[in-house]
Amino acid sequence: MVVRIGLRVREWPGGENRRMGGFTLIEAVIVIAIIGIVAATTLPNVSQYFENARGRAAAKSVADAFHAARAQAIRTGNNHLVFFSIGGAGDTVGTNLLAADGQAVPILVLNDGAPGSANQNCEIDAGEETVTFAAEEGVGWGSNDPTGAQIPPNELLSTLPPNGSSFRAPDGTTPVTWVQFRPDGVPVAVDASCNAGRLGTGGGTIYLWTNRRDFAVTLAPLGGTRVHTWNAATGGWTQ
Repeated sequence: MVVRIGLRVREWPGGENRRMGGFTLIEAVIVIAIIGIVAATTLPNVSQYFENARGRAAAKSVADAFHAARAQAIRTGNNHLVFFSIGGAGDTVGTNLLAADGQAVPILVLNDGAPGSANQNCEIDAGEETVTFAAEEGVGWGSNDPTGAQIPPNELLSTLPPNGSSFRAPDGTTPVTWVQFRPDGVPVAVDASCNAGRLGTGGGTIYLWTNRRDFAVTLAPLGGTRVHTWNAATGGWTQ
């Protein structure tokens, strides 16, 4: 016996019975099986696509923060700092990085005022202008293999920094999670006491990871920015 779903039969001239619509149970099972196979083969690719998209968006946010700080420093004549919440870090005295609505953010750009002014202290003071960037789900600071096969996309370091930041204080050794842009747009290193380094000390790289991909955003000593993606097949970084 054949079971038919949604079947309508009409007597056509000549006495022939013909189907007006519907599927047999066997046909429905076959269709469902095909849908399952297609879903099983495409869903991982879709998941990987969105994961990579979130990683690229996070890397773009880092680059955009550098661009914004540099542009605003030149426009206003004020020092601007970019802070990263790597490992839960805040500004130079540990103040949390927060958006206007009080939500924690991974990146904050601070207008710290004119050089030498009263509030120019590398700290987030009340009333100071800030720009924040939202977090991307599934993206973290650092890389999947900080001490193994991967090498930094520049020649300043021999291994990747485990925490995800290669920025240093003016002494060249103390790790920091921020960088300052002078009014001329040039990045320089600053320490926790807001002592600024000389020209050429502000270069560094921020590293980001997803489950399948690593990203590196490099700030050159004179302010240029490049976004790199780790290519496991070639064992190198692509731009």
